[in-house]
Amino acid sequence: MSISIRESNWVSQIMPAIQSIEIFSVTVAFKVPYKLSRLYGTLSTTTAIVVRLETKSGLVGWGEANPQPPFTEETPGGVMAALSDYLGPALIGLDGTNPNAAMADMEATLSGNLSAKAAVDMALHDITGKAAGLPVHALLGGALRQSIDVLWPLGSGTHEEDFIVIDAKIAEGYRTFMAKMGAQPVDVEIERMRVLTERYHPQVSFICDANQGWSESEALRFIQGVNSLPLALIEQPVAKHNFEAMKRLRQSSTAPISADESLQSLDQAARLVHEQAADAFSLKVSKNGGIAAAQKMAVLAEAEGMTCLMNSMLELGITQAASLQLGCTLPNLMDVGHAYMSTLRLADDITDFSNLVSQGVARVPDGPGLGIAVDEEKLRRLADEHRHLEVSEGGLSMAGAMT
Repeated sequence: MSISIRESNWVSQIMPAIQSIEIFSVTVAFKVPYKLSRLYGTLSTTTAIVVRLETKSGLVGWGEANPQPPFTEETPGGVMAALSDYLGPALIGLDGTNPNAAMADMEATLSGNLSAKAAVDMALHDITGKAAGLPVHALLGGALRQSIDVLWPLGSGTHEEDFIVIDAKIAEGYRTFMAKMGAQPVDVEIERMRVLTERYHPQVSFICDANQGWSESEALRFIQGVNSLPLALIEQPVAKHNFEAMKRLRQSSTAPISADESLQSLDQAARLVHEQAADAFSLKVSKNGGIAAAQKMAVLAEAEGMTCLMNSMLELGITQAASLQLGCTLPNLMDVGHAYMSTLRLADDITDFSNLVSQGVARVPDGPGLGIAVDEEKLRRLADEHRHLEVSEGGLSMAGAMT
């Protein structure tokens, strides 16, 4: 999309037109490496693509993409290219306070690319909230709660290792733990959960997440082995495209089954409902294409009597804030802790989101937009790559640098 300077000046007089877009790639280490399923292995860093939109009037909106192959089909490099080469140029001159219209243009410009579009969606909601002087949750219909309980993850390992983490986090106020599975033999995982529930139930709720790590027969063995245990949720036990297996496993399980990797687009959400392949949706605003797209999935789930877990993509504080703004509005939020601990596990962050989380609870901010502050100096210092698109007297210009 191209826009002349004359058109840009005219547009900016009647609406807060987007004047510039900056895109940053940032890699941050975990404090402790994260052991996942055999499909994902052990992660020591996470990479986020951060978007900064600025309007002609000086309003700034922040967004974040969290591509994580093979979880997502997008890569960090692909997201950078999608934003700088296609979505970014198409955004220049659009009304920054009309997310619906701008995202319709994004969809017409480039299909798929949900993570890249999610970053744009978050930034547009941030601008819109700031322009109105309202938090994003007010734009979504209003908060139903002022705080949300937070879960803490348990990497794949032994129950003795779990004891150390759980005991420490219970002392901090956490009451829900997500146990990562899919790397160890199924019988080991069954025994692990038996020991954990006997030791901590009912003080603690447990979610089991295999991250596609099992075959259907392995998942069925696990389910049969834990059906007598009081588990809160079993998440994504098999490969994301195997909806038929998800349905069969759901019919065999006493614990609800949630879809995570199987739930990326709204089409997939509709298919999960149609095929009765899940009891709950694991929502991630970055994975699902943004706040608006994830909200549509939550509404669909509510209509079908399903609940939602607010989960994370190993995120920095911008995505965490966007997720919290949505999660506090949902009437069908699961009665467990949710994944608002991501920044607490990182060696650094570019936001102050961690200040909202204490004693196992995330407090919903009431400031305008996403309700967080971004440390721009730190962002520019940490960035591995930076691209800048801006309308100037000479037209649309783009600059980029790698560090």
